[in-house]
Amino acid sequence: MLSGVLGGVRVHVLGGVRACVRPGATIAALLVAGVLLGSAGSSLAASPVTGAKQPTWAQLPAAQKQFLAPLADNWDALPGDTRRKLIGIARRQATMSAEQKDRVQSRLAEWTQLSTEERELARRNYQQLSRLPTEQRQDVAKRFQEARQATGPGASPAPAGAEPAPVRQ
Repeated sequence: MLSGVLGGVRVHVLGGVRACVRPGATIAALLVAGVLLGSAGSSLAASPVTGAKQPTWAQLPAAQKQFLAPLADNWDALPGDTRRKLIGIARRQATMSAEQKDRVQSRLAEWTQLSTEERELARRNYQQLSRLPTEQRQDVAKRFQEARQATGPGASPAPAGAEPAPVRQ
């Protein structure tokens, strides 16, 4: 992983994919979109209704409210398609292990802490990653995990003030 700071924004390049992080944000939080979008993608096929109005927080079943609790404050402001995807994830909770449930809820909580700009950046990063061939995507994930283990969760692998990383597209 190559990292640097450019205009107060940390830039990480891993496997040719660039991720920009505002000071204090973690790469894991920015990559949470991959989990949300990736997990939601597999649940979309099971949701035959795409144009229907999605339920408000008050209308959700208790089990879904409990699972989606990190989103409670913002639920009614979420776009319908986002609610539909999240409901699909919540419906699958019965088939998830306790570890998977904890991971999804933790990432939902991280996602709610991101600014609108960070969420958009996370979505763009996910789209870039999803376009990579499977082998290259797995290589990027492996190197990210190695860098994260070397520095610890939430820590930046690059020293402050490091030169910006060259970006390969």
